Amino acid sequence: MKKSALLFLLIFSSIVGFSQSMKFVAVRNNPTTQRQEFIQWDTLSLPTVINDTAPINGVVSGSSTYNSNNGNFYISTFQNQQLVTLVYNVNQRNNFVLNNLLDFGVETKVDLSNGNLYSVHTMSSSSRGFISVTDPVSGVTTLVDSLPNSISGFFADGMVFNSNTHHLYFYYIDTNNVERFMDIDVMANPVTMNSMVLGFASGHTSNLTLEFDLNTNLLHFLSIHYNSQTQKSKIYFGIINPTNGAMSYEDSTEGYSGVVLSSGTFDQTGQNMCISAVDSNNRYIMVGYQVLGAYWFEAPLPAGNVYEIEANNYTYVRAKYASTSVKELNAPMLVFPNPAQEFLQVSGVGLGNRYRIFNQNGQLVLSGKISQNEEKIDVSKLNSGLFLFMMEGTKNVSKFIINKGL
Repeated sequence: MKKSALLFLLIFSSIVGFSQSMKFVAVRNNPTTQRQEFIQWDTLSLPTVINDTAPINGVVSGSSTYNSNNGNFYISTFQNQQLVTLVYNVNQRNNFVLNNLLDFGVETKVDLSNGNLYSVHTMSSSSRGFISVTDPVSGVTTLVDSLPNSISGFFADGMVFNSNTHHLYFYYIDTNNVERFMDIDVMANPVTMNSMVLGFASGHTSNLTLEFDLNTNLLHFLSIHYNSQTQKSKIYFGIINPTNGAMSYEDSTEGYSGVVLSSGTFDQTGQNMCISAVDSNNRYIMVGYQVLGAYWFEAPLPAGNVYEIEANNYTYVRAKYASTSVKELNAPMLVFPNPAQEFLQVSGVGLGNRYRIFNQNGQLVLSGKISQNEEKIDVSKLNSGLFLFMMEGTKNVSKFIINKGL
């Protein structure tokens, strides 16, 4: 076990491996007004910048996600006794409700390569869990797939998304009370799911917060173990193999009165895994693990209980995914499956563009607007036959067949 070191603000700028400016956005309980509010800050330039105008009346723990491309911080909250997705833009310092109408979002994560929001949630009409994707511009939500009925419960802050591979991961308890890890390829057709048992070390608990290092595709975790005798928490840093659930415990630090599990986040530029904790003097501080240097550090936090922390990885994300987004928009149009039955999926076309579907007699039978990078179009009401799919204002035309007898 390596000894935790307290690093003062002046030291941050001189240590190799740290970002010169680790920026964060979060929610906190204001100790003066006793209100929940959005905050953003830089570890080198406290005090914080605060937006306290958003009517936050309770948040769903672990439901936050942050799109460093556009500066939108998303979180599930309650307004007028209804669960909604509240969006706070750190650049304009304003907030708005995203009208995606999910019954209950256990957790939401953003695909940084295209901005789509993936949510694991339930529905009032069913006892099963579901995965949905929301277009961040239109707010249109589309069901991706249903989850197996063997899931008994989810863990808060136990969901993570790899924007490089478009795989969604979360850990859960199955109906046999076994803790498992789910790997879902949301871009596959059909969607593929692979469940595996998590390899917890003996005596370790399931209190995890997960974050992908998008430089290496390594899945990092912080695991919290509370000792009821000493009334102190121990924090472990480790790596999960997403292909088989194996867990490697790399390092640990201890002596904290408590840890805010829903505050875990990863600074991609500086390679710092961070979380909010309460020290022995009952102060909220940031505890971090420097992955490249393999050591622990502490940093100050804004006053009050700070949680739902998300690192603002603007520079890193723009450099990594800006070219990817352009390639996706300029990619050739794909229309599949062919033959189709109930649904037709379209990719490689720009968002907001309109499409038309004609039958073999040249009659317009269906039209609409592209609302996500991989659009799923309901063609269940069309009869079997040959059709033409055409994007308005372009030369993109594709033939496909509907065969209801498949």
